[in-house]
Amino acid sequence: MVHKMKTLEEVLYDYTRGEKTLEEANKALKELGCGLTLDPTRNLFSARELLETRAGETPDEANGWGILDHGVGSLEKVHVVNGRTVDVDMGQETAYVYMPGKRYRLRGDVLTEED
Repeated sequence: MVHKMKTLEEVLYDYTRGEKTLEEANKALKELGCGLTLDPTRNLFSARELLETRAGETPDEANGWGILDHGVGSLEKVHVVNGRTVDVDMGQETAYVYMPGKRYRLRGDVLTEED
């Protein structure tokens, strides 16, 4: 039987939707061989955080919690309010925020559509 390996994005989408536990997501990331893991002390979503998270139809409607990938080998949990990250400003650096079923480009502290 042939199994299709999930992509990094699919694993993060599943985790941010609450469809995978942190442990299941880390197992899938390990199987991908991408060298990334979700840190249980920094990336764990509570049930309440998952319930209050909405990606929205447009980036400015995104609210709740997501995972920040800024290309340095670690993933960070971030809080988003009305399409802006609360405690993160990436300036001109390339970064992405994964929220339930969505990947946004982060420009400064503002979520935008993909390039």
